[in-house]
Amino acid sequence: MAELTEILKDAGCGPERIAEICRFYERGDLQEVVRKLKLHRRSLMEKLHAEQAKVYSLDLLLRKFAQTLK
Repeated sequence: MAELTEILKDAGCGPERIAEICRFYERGDLQEVVRKLKLHRRSLMEKLHAEQAKVYSLDLLLRKFAQTLK
């Protein structure tokens, strides 16, 4: 259980989500564990895409200003 908890922490899960997933794991409800993991993964991917859009916007500005400096 300690390994599962550590991996969940590394994956960015908060204490409540970790406790929830561990409860399902202890009950042997692996389908619910997988469902919760997929939900967390989806949340991380949405955040990643939002951050990528910000980086893209900055890249556009950097290219524009780089052209101006030439």
